[in-house]
Amino acid sequence: MRDLTELLAPYHSISIIGMAKNAGKTTTLNHLIANFHRQNTKLALTSIGRDGERIDIVTKTAKPEIFVFRGTLIATAEQLLSLCDITKEIVMLTDINTPMGRIVIVRALSDGFVQLGGPSITTQISDLFRHLPTDKIIVDGAISRKTLASPGVTEATILCTGAGLSRSLHTVIEETRHAVQMLTLPQLEDRRILAELEQVTEETHAIERGYIYFPGAVSDTVVRNLILTNAKLENVCLVAEDPSKIFIKADTYEKLLLKQGRLFVKRPIHLVGLTVNPISPYGIGFDPHDFLEQMRKAVSIPVYDVKAI
Repeated sequence: MRDLTELLAPYHSISIIGMAKNAGKTTTLNHLIANFHRQNTKLALTSIGRDGERIDIVTKTAKPEIFVFRGTLIATAEQLLSLCDITKEIVMLTDINTPMGRIVIVRALSDGFVQLGGPSITTQISDLFRHLPTDKIIVDGAISRKTLASPGVTEATILCTGAGLSRSLHTVIEETRHAVQMLTLPQLEDRRILAELEQVTEETHAIERGYIYFPGAVSDTVVRNLILTNAKLENVCLVAEDPSKIFIKADTYEKLLLKQGRLFVKRPIHLVGLTVNPISPYGIGFDPHDFLEQMRKAVSIPVYDVKAI
């Protein structure tokens, strides 16, 4: 199987999102940083929220730190700069404010550990490194902020899952399978309808016969209510802006399919791969080999345990 860095070769901006806390996002990030460094790739890093601290502020459990190499560009909040043990030079002071101070872009002049605290608004991400020389931009995120994976923010996405999601292996497999299914929904193929959707701004809009478009969020309640109306959904296409805007549960989606309704997106997400963490921060976990094999059978994208590579 090809390494994640090979799969990410065509993409300039990459987001990492997790199914839960302690799903292995930082471990995945460190794996990518190390592999891209070996390829002499010029990296830029930032995050949605804070990451890289030794102890999780919420769970009070130990976390892996973020290790970067000389030359890496880092966008982080002013108050976190003193917690980065690299020698650094300031490249740019931005006008983006966070609870931890302004976002500052620095260049690492030595190898070392850093803490990331980037913009809280995803639309600000794409502008951070716009005029700076980088080969790849990696943005650390979370499933609660899966809009980070929107094609308008980053070009490719990696999803992380693990034992921190649930004590039940079956639950982790099924919830992750559904998340992958939603994040890899296909683009609507009818180019004429897609062109018409570009002009639509209403919250819910019927396009001709058989198409219902949602420019905003597609909530579980909306889809469930549509199913409960006993409307004929055979060959009806529900169209979302992109997969990051879809918030429907697995059983609701199954009921939609049973009624022969279909779900498409206007702009697809490039979910390149899935990483698995068999250990939870509380000492509970799954057999690594069994977890990896079951997940590979459950989803349609490449699955990795980066700690085992």
